[in-house]
Amino acid sequence: MKRGFYFLMILCVALIATSCNKTKSYTEYLKAERKAIDRLIEREGIKVIKDYPSDGVFKENEFVKLENDVYMNVIDSGNGERATYGKTRVFCRFTAHGVLDGDSLLVDNLSSEYNGVWGFPTEFIFGATTSSSEYVDYVPDFFVGEGLNTPLYHVGNGATVRLIVPFKRMGTTFQSSYRPIYFSKVKYTFQQ
Repeated sequence: MKRGFYFLMILCVALIATSCNKTKSYTEYLKAERKAIDRLIEREGIKVIKDYPSDGVFKENEFVKLENDVYMNVIDSGNGERATYGKTRVFCRFTAHGVLDGDSLLVDNLSSEYNGVWGFPTEFIFGATTSSSEYVDYVPDFFVGEGLNTPLYHVGNGATVRLIVPFKRMGTTFQSSYRPIYFSKVKYTFQQ
């Protein structure tokens, strides 16, 4: 009887060990992300600079890598009115692309029009990592996370930026699927 029990235990451990080997580790996801971001940077001709420009002016393909690993290029810094952390309601329109192999355009609520009506912007309170929208399951809301909040520390109302956001700085949907995102254009509008 004991031999049968031990045999079953060894078999269970062997099955668990072989099934665990088929999933990627977190480190492997990070390596795949790093390679994908490096390919994007090369493909798009992006120049990564170490420090935020003192005058706030970026060249066309110049991105700064911020402390949280988000890459940002400021197209227009806005009107100077800054968001207040935890209070400012932000309306955000963007064009987002997947970075990993096989990913492509994911969302475009910036320039897409359907029956003469523009797509809704996603809404969030500056500092929040989830949408404050009243719409349920509106796809752009899944993109809200630290990544879309990051530029608001540097730019004002009406700003337009480009971003490369690692999955760990995205919303929970992208964190759990390990998908980094390239925002080819993000436009912010505030409602105080």
